[in-house]
Amino acid sequence: MSGQELTERLINGIITRLENEINEWSNNARLRAEAELLDGAKAVVDKYSSVLENIDKELNMEKEYKLYDEMMKTKKEKLSIIEEAYTEVVRRIRDRIRSMKGTDDYKRFLRNSIMWASAIIGSKELIITTSESDKKIIKELILELGLDATVNTTKDELLGVIASSSDGSVKIDATLDSRLRLMEHQIKTLLAHIALSE
Repeated sequence: MSGQELTERLINGIITRLENEINEWSNNARLRAEAELLDGAKAVVDKYSSVLENIDKELNMEKEYKLYDEMMKTKKEKLSIIEEAYTEVVRRIRDRIRSMKGTDDYKRFLRNSIMWASAIIGSKELIITTSESDKKIIKELILELGLDATVNTTKDELLGVIASSSDGSVKIDATLDSRLRLMEHQIKTLLAHIALSE
């Protein structure tokens, strides 16, 4: 029952009660008694009007609280959906890059990773860490790019490379995971925009 309906119900109950009292008194009382009764009725209505106003205020506050609570629940659900969508997008990107291994596209991906890291380090003398499976391609790319680089391998799957200066003072993570972490906010913003436009 809404606040408005509750208020109307209380007022109607008071009025009905007063009407019943007036009818009972009017049959047996004089005009003076009726006037006194009307004054009494006005006093009762005045007495309860502030109570009714307080009930209205409390009901409005309750409605606002429930609305806020629902808005927060909806926001949490949206954030949860965006997190799930982000996780799925990252998984698909990783799967896509993995499926490219051994292709010219994958070689271009590694080449761009090395060139990007080399440009940031500002030197052709590098130490490059890569996956064991990518060692051969990396060595070919080092020759093609005219770099003076040492290649280290790891058993971990690196989609891309980790490059450092020859003295180790500057280190650049040019792996897919690192790039995706840098783009996380941008990807989530895009996912939220897509979700709102549908």
